[in-house]
Amino acid sequence: LTASVTDSDGLTGVSIKYQWQQLSNNTWTNITGAKSQSFTLTQAQVNQKVRVIGTYTDNLGITETSISSTTSSILNVNDLGSVILKGSPTVGNTLDDTVLDPDGLTGVSIHYQWQELVANIWTNIAGATSKSLTLTSALLGLQVRVLSNYIDALGSSENAFSSEVKVAAQNAIVLENQKLGTTKWQIPDAKLAINNEIAGYADATSINKGQALNLKVSLAIPGNYRIDVYRLGDYGGAGGRLISSATRLKGVTQADATIDPTTRLVEYHWNKSYTLQTDTSWTTGLYEIKLTEARTGKQTYVPFVLRDDNRPADVGFQDAVTTAQAYNFYGGNSLYDYNSTNEQRAYKVSFDRPFDTSIPNHRMLTWEHNMSRWLESQGYDVSYYSNLDVQTNPLQLYSEKTFLDAGHDEYWSMEMRNSVEKARDNGINLAFFSANTAYWRVRFEPSSTGQANRVMAVYKEDWNLDPIAQQDSSQATNQFRSPQLNRPENALLGVMYTGHYGDFYGGFDHVVSNASDPYYANTNLNNGDILTGLVGYEWDAVVNNGFTPEGLVILSQSHVSPLETGPYLPLGTDTTIANAVRYTARSGAKVFSTGSMQWLWGLDSSGVENPRVDLRAQQIAVNVLKDMGIKPQTPDSGIVVA
Repeated sequence: LTASVTDSDGLTGVSIKYQWQQLSNNTWTNITGAKSQSFTLTQAQVNQKVRVIGTYTDNLGITETSISSTTSSILNVNDLGSVILKGSPTVGNTLDDTVLDPDGLTGVSIHYQWQELVANIWTNIAGATSKSLTLTSALLGLQVRVLSNYIDALGSSENAFSSEVKVAAQNAIVLENQKLGTTKWQIPDAKLAINNEIAGYADATSINKGQALNLKVSLAIPGNYRIDVYRLGDYGGAGGRLISSATRLKGVTQADATIDPTTRLVEYHWNKSYTLQTDTSWTTGLYEIKLTEARTGKQTYVPFVLRDDNRPADVGFQDAVTTAQAYNFYGGNSLYDYNSTNEQRAYKVSFDRPFDTSIPNHRMLTWEHNMSRWLESQGYDVSYYSNLDVQTNPLQLYSEKTFLDAGHDEYWSMEMRNSVEKARDNGINLAFFSANTAYWRVRFEPSSTGQANRVMAVYKEDWNLDPIAQQDSSQATNQFRSPQLNRPENALLGVMYTGHYGDFYGGFDHVVSNASDPYYANTNLNNGDILTGLVGYEWDAVVNNGFTPEGLVILSQSHVSPLETGPYLPLGTDTTIANAVRYTARSGAKVFSTGSMQWLWGLDSSGVENPRVDLRAQQIAVNVLKDMGIKPQTPDSGIVVA
């Protein structure tokens, strides 16, 4: 629907503010966020009447409030349901499904029939009429799918098929890590291109396997360079595997950045240097492209995530590309004063720029690789995507039993937050091996050349300088806990950021509470026992702000000494305590939060000063994932899985 305003007193140069409303229970209520001239009807308006209010001052200086005529009741057009498989498609494991239907499923009875593809004919599997299917050896090598039929909440009959998946003997992550690894993915400090001898970035943060990635590379002095593509993982402790190389590539010096004087956005417009064509045989994961300049031997990284959009798995691993970009100050500006030109942070940052080499390995190598190494060493079936993918394809969340977040994932859009909460409410488990998570709200915008989602806007404390937030304060890009947004992180995580410590590799001890909880099974830990150095350098805690989920279980009461504390904390909050917690959502989804960025260093400490791997922490992580219906395929000795 689009509003059109006319006024005989004239509207030349007049700014009109719009507010769309719907009639619910004979009361007109504002539709949240509906403040544009046009409004797209959603399922929420079905059977409701709609109108719009326009407010303005006409050319004669008269303030006007104009109300449109009322629509008739909005009719429903049947929205087709979808069925998404989740779980590892391997013998001995269980496939499950999630049925989604915009027309609603409240009170709806769903009938299931699992099928196998035999001689190119889909055949019902006898007795397989439950929501889940245990994969037996009889199904090895066959394609399976599920048919769900039901009548949705608005009365439409639905017959929805899932995509088919082939049943394998072992998951792709185990098979991948059996291949020969190498430590050559690492760049020694002496070889880092700290003077921009070579720099580069990609035109996407993630791609699906089989797709191409365009690289844009610049050399300080024109000459030759090479690229080596590594997949990060365990590989028997090596940490990576060489996937592809290209040598004797011709490099040029590319143009300087453009800098917006108002937002201080730094954007590069480099020409394409090389196209990396991936193959469908490549395995989903965290990838690093190592660029090496031939003249000096200096090196730098270009990171990306390789997805596998057509295969369900047990764990969905989210790479925090937004947080990496927030701290990146290549070109002079980041979202922080301390590392921006003239100590004036940008309000917008671009993905069209390299990573500064002084950043601690742009986060992927700081926390996420440690988490990935441990998961893959234990044989968990993991599928990888970036948090930008959660923005653009939220259905990805339903292809795995558990959404996993690792380390430092501070910057989320409202769409990300809503999608993860919706996934939880539809039975997807959440495992936050992280802290300071979902703290800042961001907005994605196209680049100056029109490529979608290449600019990230975060005005923070200056949110009222944002032209969009000026029109609607609920669109502010500041803290989720702020009065403008009122979406505290603990409503999702169970905890929220309360403070940090200045020592990046330092930290405090995880102090056990509720030692009889199943998550502490087989650890021999008692209340008051410690796991050394696992809390820091930022942490979360339980906060009494009215948003704590029901049934929250506190698993630690760790003593911390904050250098700085978080804002918008209720009066009386004890900022000297950090907490790990768990709760079960009404949907049955399990949610776990470590309340610490570096807790995962208890699982793998490769590359970490003062290594702190602890078998008891590893057992806790196994217990957490087991409670979420996930078991390791290659557990270390000493780990109890049963």
